[in-house]
Amino acid sequence: MPAPTKYNEVMSIIKRRIQAGDYLVDSIPGERRLAEETGVSYMTARRAVRQLLDEEVLARDGSGSLVIHPTFARSAKPAEVVLLYPAYPSSYLTQLRVVVTEAAEKRGLAIRPGQFVHWDDKAVVDVVEQAKGTVIIPYGPVVPQRLIEHLRANKVVVLDGDFSAEGLPSIRLFSDACIERVLDHFWDLGHRHIDCLNTQNRNTEINRRIAIWQNWLSRKGGRGDLRDDPAPIYTDPTATAYRLMSRLLDEGESEATGFIATTCPAAIGSVRACYERGIVVGRDRSIGSINLEPPSEYFCPSITGLNTPDLTDLLERSFDWFAGDHGWRGDLLMEPTNSSLFLGESTSEQASERSRSSFV
Repeated sequence: MPAPTKYNEVMSIIKRRIQAGDYLVDSIPGERRLAEETGVSYMTARRAVRQLLDEEVLARDGSGSLVIHPTFARSAKPAEVVLLYPAYPSSYLTQLRVVVTEAAEKRGLAIRPGQFVHWDDKAVVDVVEQAKGTVIIPYGPVVPQRLIEHLRANKVVVLDGDFSAEGLPSIRLFSDACIERVLDHFWDLGHRHIDCLNTQNRNTEINRRIAIWQNWLSRKGGRGDLRDDPAPIYTDPTATAYRLMSRLLDEGESEATGFIATTCPAAIGSVRACYERGIVVGRDRSIGSINLEPPSEYFCPSITGLNTPDLTDLLERSFDWFAGDHGWRGDLLMEPTNSSLFLGESTSEQASERSRSSFV
């Protein structure tokens, strides 16, 4: 069988990129750039593009730029929905990516994942404008108003954040009641002094979780202090939590019998600090997290917290909006009706008061 000609290889590359939704994240390059990217001559790239134009895979818009031909888009069904999330390593972000991808596959949709580094990242503006719909997982810094207006002018759904006040459909993973279930578990075990640990960079969701803990503690008549040491953006909050808990233990700064972490990395780092000092988490102290990340249930001890809820129905509502010609229907803020509480080995029944000396 003869080897494929170079221009056929270039054609195959372009088709694969279209299918995967690459050109939602970046525009289709011209012949000269295409030749550089694929390692062929300009004439070979030009021949490949000319063939794709003849086959109605590509077309040229009014400015002469290459675009996907509508006929090919209908037949090939390339990815038209984008998932944008912050560009830092996180098992939680990976988990949400899987959740969104699986929900899209059930609807026969292909998702194009993409990452951004900051809110002024050109990719955010370009992708939102080109995609039929975009799911965005936000991160710490305040979103510029000019970008909010751009998101509002397109079909964008925020996942794991509440931007409903800005006019953006938003999926919040955990209701106030679900978060209070974790806190109630600590209370039912006998804890009356419960500190809140936060090493996640502050955003509206983290602020909400802290406020829920504060209000709940006030209603219950319990005691607790906020141990807040946000890690710099794009750094690991687990290591920051380890250092924070190490200091609390070594300097005897906290008399809490229970610690509730705003996110799972804070709980994991704290557990390690306790382990190194001979403190048995789940016996001597209780540590839990508001939300869990894989594989926290397999740790020793396993971490208590809320499992990621089933988001299928809420994501399907979003996908319906992306596919239709109508505006958003219903409440802008969406929440799952329930989220299961995983009772790990990291929480246990404790006496209501412990002396400071028990930490050392």
